[in-house]
Amino acid sequence: MLHSDLTRDSWRVGWTMSVWENKDRMLEYRNQGNHAKAMRIARRIGDEVEAVHWDAETIPSWEEAKIRLHQKYGREIDQNKR
Repeated sequence: MLHSDLTRDSWRVGWTMSVWENKDRMLEYRNQGNHAKAMRIARRIGDEVEAVHWDAETIPSWEEAKIRLHQKYGREIDQNKR
């Protein structure tokens, strides 16, 4: 992993970001061990667990990441929570 970060919009809304060397490394991590266990639990306790993936030359800003996620799932972007 090259980079990871997290932020919150409210006590109920959290965001995580991870940046990987390549898609294969990301999938290897995503599908094994503690991360796989955590995602199974997250889907039971959270009402929205969503992800977006894209290839880029630089680490995206939170604003860019949130815009892409909202676009993927067809939601309006709350301008106060960028």
